[in-house]
Amino acid sequence: MRLIALFTGGKDSTLALDLAREAGHEVALLVTARSARRESWMFHTACIGVQHLQADAMGLQHRYVEVSGRKEDEVVELGVSLSALIKEFGADGILSGGLASHYQRRRLEWLAEKAGVRHVAPCWGMRPRELLLEVLRRGYYLVFVGVSAYGLGPEWLGRRLDYGSLEELDRLSERHGFNLAGEGGEYETLITDAPFFKKALRIKAEPVWLGDRGYLSISEALLEPKLVSGNKP
Repeated sequence: MRLIALFTGGKDSTLALDLAREAGHEVALLVTARSARRESWMFHTACIGVQHLQADAMGLQHRYVEVSGRKEDEVVELGVSLSALIKEFGADGILSGGLASHYQRRRLEWLAEKAGVRHVAPCWGMRPRELLLEVLRRGYYLVFVGVSAYGLGPEWLGRRLDYGSLEELDRLSERHGFNLAGEGGEYETLITDAPFFKKALRIKAEPVWLGDRGYLSISEALLEPKLVSGNKP
């Protein structure tokens, strides 16, 4: 299938992209929804604005689409843009990184049906720990760029996910009851390098802490040549 991939630049959408290509699908375009409101019901909002650089690092085309951030309206707005892009790029499917959110899945399947294409979600049903181990096994370099769950403080902003931080995250998840994979928006991640990136994404960012949640605010982002092949911090 020829797919348009909904792409946040985080672990789930990147893994979905990786799995889809391994399954033989062609990814024609990456699409990032850019919400006018930070508190979106549907979309990832932390560090939006660098995804075109990630796409460039992967040798893929990319578009941003603007949405209001208003509940349900933002879904319709995305649908209008997707319908036009599906025709422009001759796609027959929409790819997403959804893991367990029925709220998001129902709406994406509705959009796909309206556009006359299929919704492909290769990460759907993966267990949270299984997913995190898979992205580590694949050599993704990712950092936490947003946190909004009790137990995750400002010290997590900018921190890398590795095997050590995964074990700590697992303990906090059990103690405080949040989803280990961040499926409910408990945290957001950004991939800055992966084995299939031709260049590495480098960012300069400052943490913004709002008392019980926070995010990284990026002041500069660019692509740099890799010093070695594959994944590098």
